[in-house]
Amino acid sequence: MGRDSSAMVIPSFYTRDDDPPRPAARSAPQHLVPDGSPLPAAQYSGAGEGSGIKDQTLGWRESEIIRNLFLGDLQDASRFDSMIISVLPDVMATEPKRTIRLPFLANGRASLDTTSALIDAGLRLGMPVLVHCEEGCERAPLAVAWFLKTRRGMTLDEAYALIKSRRPIVRDRRTWLGIYNR
Repeated sequence: MGRDSSAMVIPSFYTRDDDPPRPAARSAPQHLVPDGSPLPAAQYSGAGEGSGIKDQTLGWRESEIIRNLFLGDLQDASRFDSMIISVLPDVMATEPKRTIRLPFLANGRASLDTTSALIDAGLRLGMPVLVHCEEGCERAPLAVAWFLKTRRGMTLDEAYALIKSRRPIVRDRRTWLGIYNR
């Protein structure tokens, strides 16, 4: 009997019953008003041209792309309370020890397939999953776009449109797939 390649084993420290998940506080990006105080993104979206509000992001928090799938940066990983997948090539000192490391395209597209399978496994268990790179704008978004394409039936155009609607700082790097076509 063949082994199901879509099945992924989740490390036991993510599935222990003795460590119940606690709700993580998540906030939207904040912007500065002219006096320097933060204005929540919900209020910012209604500000029209000439309102005096500059588009200066104080700092993005992790962005929920689909239910329980988050995209973020290195700082988000340090405060995220559930499964963390790093696509960074090197171990970073500020990453939690429980971070699952899947270096971006280390094995070509197979790296993206492995990352997608792990995301899928975590989501099937009802776990919030954070995929992060250093800034949350190139490598991790491509990994999430690949997941949406291969595991949720979206095209890369649809995946990137969704991701950018949730996290506007994302840069479309699908051209990198041609470089790593092995």
